[in-house]
Amino acid sequence: MLMITVKSVMTQLTDPQVVLKNVGDILRGIDPEFAQEEQQYNAAVATLREAIGDSISPSATEYIAAKEQEICVELIYVAWLGFQQNLDCFQNPVNTMFLKMDYEDFHREQRMYTLPGVQEAMKTINAFHEVIRTLPEEKQNLTDGISEFMCYLKTVGYKLAHYFGFIFADQFLYHVIPGFTKDSITTLQYTRDLRKYLQLDLRAL
Repeated sequence: MLMITVKSVMTQLTDPQVVLKNVGDILRGIDPEFAQEEQQYNAAVATLREAIGDSISPSATEYIAAKEQEICVELIYVAWLGFQQNLDCFQNPVNTMFLKMDYEDFHREQRMYTLPGVQEAMKTINAFHEVIRTLPEEKQNLTDGISEFMCYLKTVGYKLAHYFGFIFADQFLYHVIPGFTKDSITTLQYTRDLRKYLQLDLRAL
């Protein structure tokens, strides 16, 4: 029973389809632009599958799965950094200065490519692009809508993932770190800064 429970929890935390569904549910509730972005993505996926399908290897389905795996791994990574950031702030208050940094710096985006899940996904993505460049020109641009959606998720999603990890730690660390008290001032400042930057209502988180 324990192993089934652990497997279930891991699926919720790491399975690309589950993670992206949860991310989508959150964004649908706080970002008015998400519905259109999602609609355009689904249309781009359908078009790519219809036009390319399994006619090349990697297939369109394998490419889409790799793109979703890549963004999923990156979102999990950034959320974990947010969780760690909260603990770092508790252990050493000077670490609250992360709020003065650029987002890409405390998201440590330059390290994402070293994650095993990202490297695995990039092998499929790069192989797909090599093959698709040999196809007629009208088919070479069919991945644009997919890439645009992933760029949207990176722009908004990274920031929300880090913030989510940070505020989740506010609630969780109390149970596992003796003497832990959340830094309400830092959390409030983080919330204000991110809300102003994204122009989104973060209360749903």
